[in-house]
Amino acid sequence: MSPNQKAINIARLYVETLRKKNLPIKSVILFGSQARGDYEPDSDIDVLVVTERLDTEIREAILDEAFEISLSEDVMLIPLIYDLEKFESPLFRSGPLYQSITQEGIIIQ
Repeated sequence: MSPNQKAINIARLYVETLRKKNLPIKSVILFGSQARGDYEPDSDIDVLVVTERLDTEIREAILDEAFEISLSEDVMLIPLIYDLEKFESPLFRSGPLYQSITQEGIIIQ
């Protein structure tokens, strides 16, 4: 199966929205069933959001935008948020989530 184009488009919309808010976004990667192509009609849209820095205000802004897009597009957009330091750490890179994202992920930004 191929990746869900609708999910890719929604992830792109999400990136545009985050950019307009001037958030310190380093990368956004679509992963999970929507990226692998084995999604169901009601599957959520999993995105990894890597930020240059991360604090409560930035995290809340990223989550708020995901919620707004979820409502407007009638989907469940689920951001997984990490700062660059944690994302590049040896501990994270040795874990199954990182392996999954690098194998199946679609880079949106």
